[in-house]
Amino acid sequence: MRNSAHEPQFKHFKVVPTTPTIGATIEGLHLSELTDESAAELRTALWRYGVLFARKQNLSFDQMKAVAYRFGDQLEKHSFGKTLVEQGHPEVLLIERLQSDKAKTTTDIWHHDVSARANPNIMSILQAEVVPFGADTMWSSATAAFERLPFALKQLFLNIDIDHDTLYLMLRHDFGDASMAIEKIAGLRESNTHPAVIDHPFTGRPTLFVGNGYVKRVHGYTAELSELILKIASEMTKVPELQVRHQWQPGDVALWDNFGTVHYGVTADLGDQVRRLHRVAAWSPSVRPSLDRDRALRALVAPRVEPGLRAVGAR
Repeated sequence: MRNSAHEPQFKHFKVVPTTPTIGATIEGLHLSELTDESAAELRTALWRYGVLFARKQNLSFDQMKAVAYRFGDQLEKHSFGKTLVEQGHPEVLLIERLQSDKAKTTTDIWHHDVSARANPNIMSILQAEVVPFGADTMWSSATAAFERLPFALKQLFLNIDIDHDTLYLMLRHDFGDASMAIEKIAGLRESNTHPAVIDHPFTGRPTLFVGNGYVKRVHGYTAELSELILKIASEMTKVPELQVRHQWQPGDVALWDNFGTVHYGVTADLGDQVRRLHRVAAWSPSVRPSLDRDRALRALVAPRVEPGLRAVGAR
């Protein structure tokens, strides 16, 4: 949990925290007018709050891309999602629930985006276009989720790796339609193994990097054991105290930390209503999930050592 008595002050905009754990609204800043100084403050705010909301931005696609470039030197071109490539914007992902009871989506699961890649997205910027009542988005702090784990489970997650796979995502969640041929998805070969807990690349804090999207299994474990362990991680994100929920209005923008949070698009009860948003995400070949496992385990044990006593487990 953040210490509310030590909330940072920003020169170029005002920040209003949404919950004690995650989320904040930024006021007094239009994201199309970022300078080097205000962009630096925006990065500081994002790493602190996990997700930032800005009302009535109505950014163009080029402006959304310009904001994303403030966080990473590459923009994502999604593996299988529908993008605006025909409009000259292959970096803009269309997130849409169509007027059909057969519409399928992977937004309604807690997940990190594109975690099957060697270099997942650093952050995303999402803007609402059509958002019916109830078509909200939720975020949960993966950093706070790790903090809430009991000591023994922290040890467990610090010692395991997770296999992430795009094809497995598609099959497990029954996502897509006939246009998304399994052969095409398999040909992407998007499959990588990441630590279950990572050192956040910008804060250094340990954070769970599991989610319930691309995860296939605990590396080297049987499916049965994997399912039990992954269930623990997925249940942690459901703790209400770790969550924030945003009620969209057209033109709203959300920016989120893809390493330190997981998110969930609420779509199940929309009936035949259209839900349409656009997303741009930044990544970098120099940023990937990693963990200094020895250092993390030493840091975990250190607080349990009292003067004159040996560390727990020491012989």
